[in-house]
Amino acid sequence: MNASTAAAALAALLDDAPSWLPPVDHWEVAQDGDRWIVQGQLATDGETLGEGAAYRLLGSIVEQSGQQLTDDGRLIRAQFTHFGFPMNVWYLRPILRWIVPEQCATCPTKLGAPDVQFVKLGNGDREAPVICVPCRDAMQAAWVSRTCTAAGDRTDHHWWYSLPDSGWKCTWCETVRTDAGDPQTMTRPPRVPAGESA
Repeated sequence: MNASTAAAALAALLDDAPSWLPPVDHWEVAQDGDRWIVQGQLATDGETLGEGAAYRLLGSIVEQSGQQLTDDGRLIRAQFTHFGFPMNVWYLRPILRWIVPEQCATCPTKLGAPDVQFVKLGNGDREAPVICVPCRDAMQAAWVSRTCTAAGDRTDHHWWYSLPDSGWKCTWCETVRTDAGDPQTMTRPPRVPAGESA
């Protein structure tokens, strides 16, 4: 088989597309190793097509062809044969790229140097703050050292952890404060274990 045979198979497919074929953005004739194939990209209608929807759309090809989907982690492909010619429709998983600023969000460290390690704060936000690893380590050390004296005159100290939109909560006594370092900002009093007094 050669490129012209592949092109003829594609023309035949486009002339009389089977009802089980999902919508395709575009088709291409390509060489796969030593053979020619016809492949198309699953249509997204200008919107981001979710992975679940892609699996459902490609499922109609799987039912017709009896071949399993192939998934390499980036590309999901449904293979079929039309007029004796190998074809497939593929879905490319989108990649969320996030913006790396020139400088750490909390110190003057430049983030562009190859030896500077950095992390992004937050998930799913392309413009979330980016900080260098030393700043991240300092923040984690500060978080661990934020302790409170638990109910009453206890001398045990416990860690605070951040609550979304609610301040800080003690992991031991469950006190909630808007400012971990200021007892006057308590919004929920300590939990006192049964049989003990505050």
